[in-house]
Order: sequence, then structure tokens, then C-alpha cells
Amino acid sequence: MTRSAPTQRSFSSGEVSPLLAGRTDYQRHQTGLATCRGFLPLVEGGFTRAPGTSYLGRTRGDAAAVLVAFEFSAEDAVTLEFTAGYMRVWRYGSLVMDGASPFELVIPYDLAAIRRLKYVQSADVIFLVDGERPPQKLSRFALDNWTIAATVFDGGPFRAWNLDEDITIVASAATGTVTLTASGGDVFLAGYVGGLFALRVDNWDDTPIWTGNTTIATNAQMRYDGRVYRRSDDDSVSGAPTSTGVNAPVHTSGRQLSEKGGITWEFVSTDTGLMRITAVASATSATAVVVDRIPGELVTGDGAWTWAAAAWSAEYGWPAAIALHDQRLVFAATPGEPRTIWASAIGAFQDFTLGTDADLAFAYTIAAKRGINRILWLESGAKGLAIGALGELQAARSTVQGEGFSATTAGFDVVSSVGVYDAQPVSPDGYPIFISRDRGRILELKYSLTEDKVSPRELSMPARHLGAGKFAGIVWQSAPVRIGWLWRETGDLVAMIYEPDEDVLGWATMPVAGGVVENVSVSAAAGGGDDAVTLVVARTIGGEARRHVEQMAPFWGLLTGATDIAEAEHLYAAVVATPAAPAATFSGLDHLNGQAVLAWTDLGQFGPLTVAGGSITLSQPVSRAVIGLHLDEQRVRTLPLYAAVRDGDPMGRKVQTRRQGVYLNDTAAYRIRGVQKEWGKPEVMTDWRTRSGADVPGDLTVGYSGVDDPNVAIGWSLTNALEFAPVGAAPMTVLSLTPIVEASG
Repeated sequence: MTRSAPTQRSFSSGEVSPLLAGRTDYQRHQTGLATCRGFLPLVEGGFTRAPGTSYLGRTRGDAAAVLVAFEFSAEDAVTLEFTAGYMRVWRYGSLVMDGASPFELVIPYDLAAIRRLKYVQSADVIFLVDGERPPQKLSRFALDNWTIAATVFDGGPFRAWNLDEDITIVASAATGTVTLTASGGDVFLAGYVGGLFALRVDNWDDTPIWTGNTTIATNAQMRYDGRVYRRSDDDSVSGAPTSTGVNAPVHTSGRQLSEKGGITWEFVSTDTGLMRITAVASATSATAVVVDRIPGELVTGDGAWTWAAAAWSAEYGWPAAIALHDQRLVFAATPGEPRTIWASAIGAFQDFTLGTDADLAFAYTIAAKRGINRILWLESGAKGLAIGALGELQAARSTVQGEGFSATTAGFDVVSSVGVYDAQPVSPDGYPIFISRDRGRILELKYSLTEDKVSPRELSMPARHLGAGKFAGIVWQSAPVRIGWLWRETGDLVAMIYEPDEDVLGWATMPVAGGVVENVSVSAAAGGGDDAVTLVVARTIGGEARRHVEQMAPFWGLLTGATDIAEAEHLYAAVVATPAAPAATFSGLDHLNGQAVLAWTDLGQFGPLTVAGGSITLSQPVSRAVIGLHLDEQRVRTLPLYAAVRDGDPMGRKVQTRRQGVYLNDTAAYRIRGVQKEWGKPEVMTDWRTRSGADVPGDLTVGYSGVDDPNVAIGWSLTNALEFAPVGAAPMTVLSLTPIVEASG
């Protein structure tokens, strides 16, 4: 028999896959746990009890909701609640009011559309797409003054230009409301109504190219670089210049001299007329309102065969993906062009006028190797634009060093055959983190300097089993710790603690006391400090289905000593009460009527108590109380405890554990028990041992730090493990563990 004390000084990998249970050589195994539920692994190495949630209110009509973070500045952040047909605004835990009622904005989305939404924010505006209606522009003017309307785009975008010279279109006038008449074939479709339409001059029969030092009469026109100009000088005025001189006009509006003493040129139009279709009478006739003046050549004569319909319309559909990248607003994925992206002009997010200049808008259709393989999302990254599609991942970036992303520099490459799920990624370090198509894996698009390209790296591999619950979405919390929060179809949260500089990647699950998490958002908290994590949680209270808006409680202050232990918040749907004078009765608990709750106070823990009439009464007055739900399912279980032996691997030998050294930090109380397991037999648990630094375990008012010896005895078995659990609402943090293990033989 041999005896050893195998210390586990870090649990930063959190819960690892059962498939890694035998990989004692693997780093994540050495810093991992068999179960980490209701606890968070820390970058520093320990594990701490996960925070609870504070109750903020209920969604409008208890309807399913999607939360959207909106940050106007570091100290001015709100969370937008979208339900079918309506938007409300939450600011630092409270609804923004409009008089005596919550402010509401009517929005053009049903529940299905809300769940499809993709969006980006620029200053005080959010652009939204859902793939079934025109992109919307949500504008903030004040906390209780928001508007939403279809975004009006300039200059496009358009489908490919017509190439059939036999099909021509002529306009009835150059400005105002005009009639467009087609000849030689059908052109107009009912779905064009509301969309742009473009006509470009093919034959310049009446307007010559500008030439220098040429005499020109008043009102005569010339064209230069795709623009038409009219001489506006009056010949009847003595001495009026009549020569074009040596400098061509280049302005795009109004009247200007092209040179000193020269003639005055008035800008007339470009070579392309733009209009918005208002009605379609037939396949060969439509009515439109002119947006950019139609050149005269398109009003007289045979018209033009170079024309294009809008890329986005009721006929061809609307974009379903959106991103801000390199100062451009980028859209993608209409039903008609599921693999096309459209990028706006630089710095002008609503300008889609096409051209060859580097700062103008452009469009690109990505070739598909198999099937349609439509684009699902766009995400701007440090090394280009990530383009997630059903069966592949593309990356687009400028191919010219030092130049921006443009029509002439954009390069597109397939970086992986891993398909993606239709949930917007996060990019905490400029490298997109996304959910795979099968919804069971989390990957990061990482840049390789040696290969000068990006490629996906699976982050979920050490805890692949967590994907069995099907990931539904991901958000990112940056402060006070870096955590990716994922919610699953199973209704609970998964935490991914990720600090690549420290090579820390830890996983944990977080139940919310019987609730089902449906959506999560992260925004800056009041004062611009820690991030606020806000959840939509479906709960059944008194047989009634409800949807709470709950906010994750702060927890970092307890670990650093900045927060007193009485302020620990580990209960759910909780209310924090701080009466002006000590009190025993607390109201404001209507959302928990009929539920058993605990109260964590400055005098320790009370309960469980049943909420009646929206209130509870404690056995004595307290100055502070956190009152909420508690469900006894938080657990941490170690991986099998192995003893060091002189003659090889101890696997297969029976072991027993008699003593343990547990290093704790600011812990009021905890529970610990042993687990014995033999193959083919049910687990055998020892009784829980409740430990507290206080003389009386019930007086949980002080957090103790240091080493404890709980003295849990685990008998001989092929597998020994230890399991930890909290005591009620008491805070608990374990920094390291040293069991004394004996091996047979």
C-alpha cells in the first residue's frame, strides 16, 4: 500500500468531457473537474459559486423576448426588449417610462422575425435586418423618444445590368413623377414597387464629350467623366465667356466656374437616372418618382437598353445578414442572391452608388462549390470580414497591404468547411467566436502569422459534451472577468471562461433555479464599470407561465474583499432590500407568490419561507436582505483521485481517501462528501459534511479564508472522488485541494 497527496492547485478548465476522464496526461484534465454546475472556474485557478440573479420585471405581456444591448456611451447604456410588435427600454435595471406607463415603440416584427434579427449599432442608430422586409433604422433621440423606419438607400444597390440590347426603356420626363415604357420585352414586375430602378445612357446622340478651348452656346451641354454639364452664361451679356477653356468641370451639384474668367457650368445629371417605382401597370409600363435626374437622352429617342432593377425588393427579397466593417455597412444574403454581399461607401452607410473609386460601394457574389450554401451571418474581425454560411466559412480582407477593403482590393477565401449556425458571433479580441452548424461546438476564427491566414480552432473540445444540449446563442462579458455566456435549448446557461494570454479555457453550466433561459444580452453597467448580463427567464409561478427580466448579480467584489459577505447574491429572481431601519417584514415579492425562498441577510440566513401576499416575515429584524429562489443543484465534483505509486500507473488499483486539505477563500460555509464508484455498480455517496468557520454552522455571517480539513472518509473502491456543494445562499470559493490517497498493492 502506498500513500500520496496529489494536490490540485487549479480548476481553471472547469467541467471537462467524460471522454477525457482517462487523459491524466492532458493539461485540461489536470486542471479540470468532472462536474462544474452552478460554479465558475477562475482564471486564478480556483472555483467560486456562480452569481444569482436580481428580478427587474416581466416582459411585455409575459411574451417571448429578445434583448438588444444599446450603448450610446460608456456611462449611457440601455437594453432594448423586443417582443412581437413592440420595443421597450430598460436602463440600469428599470423600465424607461413615458408618463405613468413604460415607453413603447411599435415595431414591424413578429416573434419569428425578432428571433431572426441581425443588427449593428453606429452612434445613436441601430440598423436591423431579418430577411423578410427592408432593413430598418432604429434611431434614439432621447431615452423615451425612439423611431423606427425602413432605411432609405442612395444610389443602389442594383442587380446586374441588362445585356439584351433589344429590350429598351424610355422615360416620359427627366424629373418628378414619370412613366417608364419598355419595348422589345417584359421588364417590370409587381414586386418592384418601392424599389429603386436605374437607367443608363447607351448612345450620346445630343451631348458631346467635353473638349477644351471650344466655343459653346448658352444652355448647350457637354459631358465629362460620366457627368452632364450645361453652360449657364447668358450670351446677351457683353463680354460673357464662350470658350470651354482648358479645365473641365468636375463638380457634382450647382454652378461653378471651371477656371478664372471661364464659362460657368451647371451640373445637370450623371449618365444614370435613378427612380423609385411607385406602381406597375404592366410588364412594359411602370410609374416612378425620380430620385436622381434622368439624362435627356433617356427621355427622347429610343431610350436605353442598359437598365437595372433594385437588388433588394419585394420581388428579390431583403438582406438577412449585416455588419460594420472598415467603415462600411455590409449586407448579405437575400433570397434572390443568397451568396452576395453589398458594401456601402466608406463613411456613408446608406450610399450604395456603384463605381470604381476605392471609397465607393461595391457588391460581390461568392461562388458556391456545392449547392446554394447561403450566407447566415457577417462578423467584422481584426483580420477581415468573416462570412458564415451553411456549409463553409469564408474570410474577406484587403489583398493590398495598407489599403482598405474595396472593390479592387477585396479578396475572398474559404477558410473552413465547418458550417455555421444562424446565431450572431462575438469577437472579444477581434477574432470571431461562433456556434457550429450542428450547434454542438464553439469555434474561434484565429489568425496564424506563419500562414498569414485565419482558420477555425475549436474551443469546446475539452467540454464537448456540453453541446449535447444544443447551443442557441452567445454573448460576451468583458468585465470584471472575460466570460462567454451561451444559452442552450435545455434552458440553462453555459459559461466559457476564456483568457488566451494565460492559456485559460474553462467551462461550467449554470442553472437558474428552475427557470428556462431564453435570451441573454450584455451591456455596460451604471458608471461604466462591470458589464451587466441581462436574461429573459421563463418561469412557472403558482401555475402561471411568466417571463422574467433578470440581471446577473455582481460577484467579483466578494472575491477581492471589496464587498462585504452580507452583500453576497446567490439567489435567483431575487429582490435586494435595504430598509432605512432594521425590519423583519419584506414586501415587493409578488413575482414569487407561493414560492419557497431563502433570505440572505447581515444576520445570516433565514428560511426557507413561503411568500404570501407578496411578502415574508423573518424571525428578527435585519438591515439588509437578499430574498429569492434557491434550488439545491449546484455541484462541483472532482475527477477521479489517483495515488502516486512506484511501479507505474495506479489505474485499476483500489484507493481510499481519509483526509483532505481544502484551501478556501472568504467562504461562509460549504458541504463536502465522498463518491465511490465501481464499474457496473451504482455510485455510493458518503453523508454530506457541512463546514463553517463559525462555532455554530447556522451563524453564516462571516467569510473565512484558509485551509480546512473536512476529514471525509471514502472507502476502498476503484474510483474515489470528492463533491462540493454550497450551504443555502452562503458564498463559497475553493482555491486548491490536497486529498491524502492510499492505493492498494
